[in-house]
Amino acid sequence: MLGLYRKLIAASIRAQMQYKMNFITSAATTGMIMVLDFVVLSAILHRFDNVAGWNIYEVGMLYGISSTSVSLYRLFAPELHEFEKYVVHGEFDQMLIRPVSPLMLLLTRNLDLSRIGGVVQGVAVLAVSLAGLAAEGRPIGWLALFSPVAIMSGGVIYFSMALASAALSFWTHQMKDMLTFTIYAPANASNYPISLYPGWLKWLFFSALPIAYMNYLPMLTLLGKGGGWYYPLAAPVAATVALLLARAFWNTGIRHYHSTGS
Repeated sequence: MLGLYRKLIAASIRAQMQYKMNFITSAATTGMIMVLDFVVLSAILHRFDNVAGWNIYEVGMLYGISSTSVSLYRLFAPELHEFEKYVVHGEFDQMLIRPVSPLMLLLTRNLDLSRIGGVVQGVAVLAVSLAGLAAEGRPIGWLALFSPVAIMSGGVIYFSMALASAALSFWTHQMKDMLTFTIYAPANASNYPISLYPGWLKWLFFSALPIAYMNYLPMLTLLGKGGGWYYPLAAPVAATVALLLARAFWNTGIRHYHSTGS
Protein backbone atom coordinates (compact mmCIF):
# COMPACT_ATOMS: atom_id res chain seq x y z
CA MET A 1 0.00 0.00 0.00
CA LEU A 2 2.83 2.41 0.87
CA GLY A 3 4.58 1.59 -2.41
CA LEU A 4 1.40 2.37 -4.35
CA TYR A 5 1.03 5.66 -2.48
CA ARG A 6 4.59 6.69 -3.37
CA LYS A 7 4.07 5.87 -7.06
CA LEU A 8 0.79 7.78 -7.31
CA ILE A 9 2.18 10.79 -5.45
CA ALA A 10 5.28 10.80 -7.67
CA ALA A 11 3.03 10.80 -10.74
CA SER A 12 1.04 13.72 -9.32
CA ILE A 13 4.20 15.73 -8.66
CA ARG A 14 5.57 15.05 -12.16
CA ALA A 15 2.30 16.22 -13.69
CA GLN A 16 2.26 19.46 -11.72
CA MET A 17 5.94 20.23 -12.24
CA GLN A 18 5.34 20.44 -15.98
CA TYR A 19 4.13 23.95 -15.15
CA LYS A 20 7.02 25.12 -12.98
CA MET A 21 6.25 28.84 -13.22
CA ASN A 22 2.68 28.23 -12.06
CA PHE A 23 4.03 26.28 -9.07
CA ILE A 24 6.52 29.04 -8.16
CA THR A 25 3.90 31.78 -8.48
CA SER A 26 1.28 29.87 -6.47
CA ALA A 27 3.72 28.95 -3.70
CA ALA A 28 5.01 32.52 -3.43
CA THR A 29 1.47 33.94 -3.37
CA THR A 30 0.35 31.53 -0.65
CA GLY A 31 3.42 32.31 1.42
CA MET A 32 2.95 36.08 1.06
CA ILE A 33 -0.70 35.90 2.10
CA MET A 34 0.27 34.05 5.26
CA VAL A 35 3.12 36.51 5.88
CA LEU A 36 0.55 39.32 5.90
CA ASP A 37 -1.44 37.41 8.52
CA PHE A 38 1.59 37.33 10.81
CA VAL A 39 2.39 40.99 10.11
CA VAL A 40 -1.07 41.92 11.38
CA LEU A 41 -0.55 39.74 14.45
CA SER A 42 2.85 41.35 15.08
CA ALA A 43 1.34 44.84 14.80
CA ILE A 44 -1.23 43.95 17.46
CA LEU A 45 1.44 42.61 19.80
CA HIS A 46 3.67 45.63 19.16
CA ARG A 47 0.82 47.90 20.24
CA PHE A 48 -0.19 45.95 23.34
CA ASP A 49 3.20 44.43 24.21
CA ASN A 50 1.72 41.01 25.06
CA VAL A 51 -1.45 38.97 24.83
CA ALA A 52 -2.57 37.31 28.07
CA GLY A 53 1.06 37.32 29.25
CA TRP A 54 2.49 35.93 25.98
CA ASN A 55 4.99 38.13 24.15
CA ILE A 56 5.50 38.26 20.38
CA TYR A 57 8.05 35.42 20.27
CA GLU A 58 5.92 33.13 22.42
CA VAL A 59 2.85 33.81 20.28
CA GLY A 60 5.13 33.31 17.26
CA MET A 61 5.75 29.74 18.45
CA LEU A 62 1.99 29.11 18.55
CA TYR A 63 1.51 30.73 15.16
CA GLY A 64 4.44 28.99 13.48
CA ILE A 65 3.35 25.53 14.59
CA SER A 66 -0.29 26.05 13.61
CA SER A 67 0.54 27.71 10.29
CA THR A 68 2.96 24.98 9.25
CA SER A 69 0.61 22.22 10.39
CA VAL A 70 -2.41 23.48 8.45
CA SER A 71 -0.22 24.06 5.38
CA LEU A 72 1.01 20.46 5.55
CA TYR A 73 -2.55 19.21 5.74
CA ARG A 74 -3.58 21.34 2.75
CA LEU A 75 -0.45 20.18 0.87
CA PHE A 76 -1.10 16.46 1.20
CA ALA A 77 -4.92 16.32 1.33
CA PRO A 78 -6.37 18.96 -1.04
CA GLU A 79 -8.95 16.56 -2.46
CA LEU A 80 -10.20 15.72 1.02
CA HIS A 81 -10.59 19.47 1.60
CA GLU A 82 -12.74 19.63 -1.56
CA PHE A 83 -14.60 16.38 -0.86
CA GLU A 84 -18.05 17.91 -1.19
CA LYS A 85 -17.86 17.75 -5.00
CA TYR A 86 -17.33 13.98 -4.87
CA VAL A 87 -20.57 13.47 -2.97
CA VAL A 88 -22.68 16.09 -4.76
CA HIS A 89 -21.61 15.08 -8.28
CA GLY A 90 -21.55 11.35 -7.62
CA GLU A 91 -17.80 11.02 -8.28
CA PHE A 92 -17.36 9.06 -5.06
CA ASP A 93 -19.29 6.16 -6.61
CA GLN A 94 -16.37 5.54 -8.98
CA MET A 95 -13.96 5.25 -6.07
CA LEU A 96 -16.05 2.62 -4.33
CA ILE A 97 -15.65 0.18 -7.22
CA ARG A 98 -11.84 0.49 -7.31
CA PRO A 99 -9.72 -2.22 -5.62
CA VAL A 100 -8.05 0.47 -3.49
CA SER A 101 -9.24 2.29 -0.38
CA PRO A 102 -11.31 5.38 -1.33
CA LEU A 103 -9.32 7.44 1.16
CA MET A 104 -6.06 6.29 -0.44
CA LEU A 105 -7.38 7.35 -3.84
CA LEU A 106 -8.33 10.78 -2.49
CA LEU A 107 -4.92 11.33 -0.93
CA THR A 108 -3.06 10.38 -4.11
CA ARG A 109 -5.17 12.23 -6.67
CA ASN A 110 -3.46 15.53 -6.15
CA LEU A 111 -0.95 17.51 -4.12
CA ASP A 112 -1.41 21.23 -3.57
CA LEU A 113 2.24 22.18 -4.06
CA SER A 114 1.43 25.87 -3.63
CA ARG A 115 1.10 25.14 0.11
CA ILE A 116 4.86 24.73 0.27
CA GLY A 117 4.91 28.53 0.52
CA GLY A 118 2.85 28.30 3.70
CA VAL A 119 5.15 25.64 5.14
CA VAL A 120 8.20 27.79 4.46
CA GLN A 121 6.51 30.83 6.00
CA GLY A 122 5.51 28.90 9.14
CA VAL A 123 9.01 27.47 9.60
CA ALA A 124 10.48 30.95 9.12
CA VAL A 125 8.23 32.35 11.87
CA LEU A 126 9.35 29.53 14.16
CA ALA A 127 13.01 30.25 13.40
CA VAL A 128 12.58 33.98 14.11
CA SER A 129 10.67 33.24 17.31
CA LEU A 130 13.32 30.80 18.55
CA ALA A 131 16.04 33.36 17.79
CA GLY A 132 14.08 36.02 19.67
CA LEU A 133 13.62 33.79 22.71
CA ALA A 134 17.33 32.93 22.67
CA ALA A 135 18.18 36.66 22.58
CA GLU A 136 16.04 37.08 25.71
CA GLY A 137 18.18 34.45 27.42
CA ARG A 138 15.48 31.77 27.33
CA PRO A 139 16.44 28.10 26.83
CA ILE A 140 15.32 26.94 23.37
CA GLY A 141 16.81 23.45 23.09
CA TRP A 142 13.62 21.54 23.92
CA LEU A 143 11.53 24.02 21.92
CA ALA A 144 13.60 23.38 18.79
CA LEU A 145 13.48 19.60 19.29
CA PHE A 146 9.75 19.52 19.97
CA SER A 147 8.70 21.80 17.08
CA PRO A 148 8.79 19.05 14.39
CA VAL A 149 6.74 16.77 16.68
CA ALA A 150 4.18 19.53 17.22
CA ILE A 151 4.00 20.28 13.49
CA MET A 152 3.45 16.65 12.52
CA SER A 153 0.90 16.20 15.32
CA GLY A 154 -0.88 19.38 14.25
CA GLY A 155 -0.99 18.23 10.64
CA VAL A 156 -2.62 14.97 11.72
CA ILE A 157 -5.11 16.84 13.93
CA TYR A 158 -6.15 19.14 11.08
CA PHE A 159 -6.38 16.15 8.73
CA SER A 160 -8.55 14.29 11.26
CA MET A 161 -10.94 17.22 11.64
CA ALA A 162 -11.21 17.49 7.86
CA LEU A 163 -11.77 13.74 7.54
CA ALA A 164 -14.58 13.87 10.10
CA SER A 165 -16.10 16.83 8.21
CA ALA A 166 -15.92 14.87 4.97
CA ALA A 167 -17.56 11.87 6.62
CA LEU A 168 -20.40 14.05 7.89
CA SER A 169 -21.05 15.18 4.32
CA PHE A 170 -22.22 11.64 3.51
CA TRP A 171 -25.38 12.65 5.37
CA THR A 172 -25.49 16.42 4.82
CA HIS A 173 -24.01 16.53 1.27
CA GLN A 174 -22.29 19.75 2.35
CA MET A 175 -18.77 20.36 3.58
CA LYS A 176 -17.46 23.78 2.51
CA ASP A 177 -19.53 25.74 5.02
CA MET A 178 -18.66 23.23 7.71
CA LEU A 179 -14.93 23.78 7.16
CA THR A 180 -15.37 27.33 8.43
CA PHE A 181 -16.06 25.86 11.87
CA THR A 182 -13.82 22.79 11.75
CA ILE A 183 -10.69 24.14 10.01
CA TYR A 184 -10.61 27.89 9.31
CA ALA A 185 -11.87 29.22 12.65
CA PRO A 186 -9.83 26.76 14.78
CA ALA A 187 -6.71 27.49 12.71
CA ASN A 188 -7.08 31.22 13.38
CA ALA A 189 -7.89 30.63 17.05
CA SER A 190 -4.79 28.46 17.55
CA ASN A 191 -2.56 31.43 16.68
CA TYR A 192 -3.31 32.85 20.12
CA PRO A 193 -3.21 31.44 23.68
CA ILE A 194 -6.30 29.32 24.34
CA SER A 195 -6.63 31.04 27.73
CA LEU A 196 -8.02 34.08 25.86
CA TYR A 197 -11.27 32.34 24.99
CA PRO A 198 -14.43 31.79 27.06
CA GLY A 199 -14.94 28.52 28.91
CA TRP A 200 -17.24 26.86 26.37
CA LEU A 201 -14.80 27.58 23.55
CA LYS A 202 -11.86 26.26 25.57
CA TRP A 203 -13.82 23.08 26.16
CA LEU A 204 -14.42 22.77 22.42
CA PHE A 205 -10.70 23.21 21.65
CA PHE A 206 -9.84 20.47 24.13
CA SER A 207 -12.47 18.04 22.83
CA ALA A 208 -14.24 18.04 19.45
CA LEU A 209 -11.74 20.42 17.83
CA PRO A 210 -8.54 19.42 19.68
CA ILE A 211 -6.23 22.21 18.50
CA ALA A 212 -5.17 23.06 22.07
CA TYR A 213 -3.06 19.88 22.23
CA MET A 214 -1.12 20.84 19.12
CA ASN A 215 0.70 23.94 20.36
CA TYR A 216 -0.85 25.66 23.38
CA LEU A 217 -0.66 22.85 25.93
CA PRO A 218 2.93 21.80 25.10
CA MET A 219 4.10 25.44 25.04
CA LEU A 220 2.85 25.97 28.59
CA THR A 221 5.57 23.58 29.72
CA LEU A 222 8.29 24.41 27.21
CA LEU A 223 7.94 28.17 27.72
CA GLY A 224 7.84 27.85 31.51
CA LYS A 225 4.23 28.95 31.92
CA GLY A 226 3.26 26.37 34.50
CA GLY A 227 2.38 23.30 32.44
CA GLY A 228 3.10 19.77 33.63
CA TRP A 229 6.10 17.83 32.30
CA TYR A 230 3.74 15.51 30.44
CA TYR A 231 1.95 18.27 28.50
CA PRO A 232 4.16 17.94 25.39
CA LEU A 233 3.17 14.27 25.17
CA ALA A 234 -0.41 15.40 24.66
CA ALA A 235 0.31 16.48 21.07
CA PRO A 236 1.11 13.06 19.54
CA VAL A 237 -1.41 11.30 21.79
CA ALA A 238 -4.23 13.67 20.79
CA ALA A 239 -3.25 13.36 17.12
CA THR A 240 -3.40 9.57 17.31
CA VAL A 241 -6.77 9.53 19.09
CA ALA A 242 -8.23 12.12 16.70
CA LEU A 243 -7.09 10.13 13.65
CA LEU A 244 -8.51 6.85 14.96
CA LEU A 245 -11.87 8.45 15.79
CA ALA A 246 -12.06 10.29 12.47
CA ARG A 247 -11.16 7.15 10.51
CA ALA A 248 -13.85 5.17 12.35
CA PHE A 249 -16.42 7.90 11.60
CA TRP A 250 -15.30 7.94 7.95
CA ASN A 251 -15.80 4.17 7.64
CA THR A 252 -19.25 4.51 9.24
CA GLY A 253 -20.12 7.24 6.76
CA ILE A 254 -19.10 5.07 3.81
CA ARG A 255 -21.38 2.27 5.04
CA HIS A 256 -24.29 4.73 5.14
CA TYR A 257 -23.45 6.47 1.87
CA HIS A 258 -26.17 6.64 -0.78
CA SER A 259 -25.33 7.66 -4.32
CA THR A 260 -26.73 10.95 -5.58
CA GLY A 261 -28.78 8.92 -8.04
CA SER A 262 -30.60 6.98 -5.34
